[in-house]
Amino acid sequence: MGPLVQSHSFDIVKIFTHSSLLQIPLSQFSFIPNTRIPSSPMTLGSGGSSVVVPRNFRLLEELERGEKGIGDGTVSYGMDDGDDIYMRSWTGTIIGPHNTVHEGRIYQLKLFCDKDYPEKSPSVRFHSRINMTCVNHETGVVEPKKFGLLSNWDREYTMEDILTQLKKEMASPHNRKLVQPPEGTYF
Repeated sequence: MGPLVQSHSFDIVKIFTHSSLLQIPLSQFSFIPNTRIPSSPMTLGSGGSSVVVPRNFRLLEELERGEKGIGDGTVSYGMDDGDDIYMRSWTGTIIGPHNTVHEGRIYQLKLFCDKDYPEKSPSVRFHSRINMTCVNHETGVVEPKKFGLLSNWDREYTMEDILTQLKKEMASPHNRKLVQPPEGTYF
């Protein structure tokens, strides 16, 4: 279960996570009158208006989910610096999928969530060297034009979605047998 959000006054929203209580001024929320946003842990709303959860709350939700582990444990992520109040720099890990040249390899990635996240996608760069059709061979940057999730970004997508989709991309017919750089090399 994600953070519990409630308000006891019209000035403060209280968010209870598994490890903390945050009290945030209501002025930090964006209101979209007469708009219905699809229900998700990131969006609050009822009736004819919705509240878009601020960027840092969204990232706290993602942090909490990343700390708990994802699916079968072959994809994970977390913050680079716990003291970064803007929660910009993240590290992701993907364990290569079975029956591919990536099997058993551990790939490290860097994700950077700029001030416009989640309205705009984070930048994603492999730290571990990898040969994939959507990754720049010199820099390790995942090229948005070659990776559908980034080129068709939606604010409901998460870092988990990016890592999971990259793992699926590793197993795709055009990437599963590509010759790979030596394990343990980095961009």
